[in-house]
Amino acid sequence: MEADPLDVDADVRRARTPKPEFYLDPAWHERVLERVFARTWHWLADAELAPSSGRARPVTLAPGSLGEPLLLTRGEGGELRALSNVCTHRGALICDSASEGNVLRCPYHGRRFDLGGRCLSMPEFEGVEGFPSAADDLRRVALAEHGPMLFASLAPDHGFDAWFGPLAPYLGHLPFASARYDASRSRDFEVAAHWALYCENFLEGFHIPYVHPALAKTVDYADYRTELFPFASLQIGVARGDDPALEPPKSSPDHGRRIAGYYALLFPSTLLNVYPWGVSLNVVQPLGPARTRVRFRTYVWDATLLGRGASGDLALVEFEDERVVASVQSALAARLRPRGRYSPTRESGVHHFHRLLSRFLTIP
Repeated sequence: MEADPLDVDADVRRARTPKPEFYLDPAWHERVLERVFARTWHWLADAELAPSSGRARPVTLAPGSLGEPLLLTRGEGGELRALSNVCTHRGALICDSASEGNVLRCPYHGRRFDLGGRCLSMPEFEGVEGFPSAADDLRRVALAEHGPMLFASLAPDHGFDAWFGPLAPYLGHLPFASARYDASRSRDFEVAAHWALYCENFLEGFHIPYVHPALAKTVDYADYRTELFPFASLQIGVARGDDPALEPPKSSPDHGRRIAGYYALLFPSTLLNVYPWGVSLNVVQPLGPARTRVRFRTYVWDATLLGRGASGDLALVEFEDERVVASVQSALAARLRPRGRYSPTRESGVHHFHRLLSRFLTIP
């Protein structure tokens, strides 16, 4: 196995933060896309976009980074699938808009597939040996649904349950199934910074007293903690005062606490903010070594609680976070920039994130 490419010691007490070239070198950016993003799970679409029986809908997985063209299909049996949207003949896109019918037909040369991806026929292919074969079928992509969200992975290193499942003791009692997408509270924006810097900032509450004065009044910093899982970390913010809060049942590790918010990073770049009213999902998409798109998706299960407590002004919190992330980005190439150390009590999630990056970057 290769040496740790980020040079981050496994012991947080000895470790130093990654080498600056990880953030600055375009070659590292491409390596991360292939070795990390192509092997992990990502938000794909809102579940409400899933087609009904006998229909197909084109979607793109992680546009700007992976940019993989896919098809959501549902056959007469009712199973939802994610398939490659690239024809196995000459590579044309099969669908560029939603389609109806039990057969997919490539508009370039007429190759036909069923909604499960099986190649059915091709004009003028009489005499081709061994045609059609499994190699002529559309590749199927790992797909999972959780409440109002669809997730996919091109070549998963691990299953969806290993990725999302460890959060169940904390979040399993919440009404994800009843949450509805709210377009009016969802938007996309771009940040002039490396995607990992954005995630690192999300991964710790250490900065809350210094960067988020309004948020600090709603969250008990002294009782703020982070739990680590194989492919995720979960920050738990206990509510101060009488603002609305989640009140976990006896089955939860947080029973007896009033939770202002749960903040999960599902590796590498899916950020899940859970509040009493519902979920704010932040999909972090690398566009280049110094450019990141963040997609805010809002799913609501109790609209009466919107705008109160720890989620009272999400736009302000986002602005404050963007400002500090941009500050770090601006100093990445500074000649006098040192490699930092981690707070064992406050930055365990950041260290865990860096160690996961190291692990994936050393897989051949």
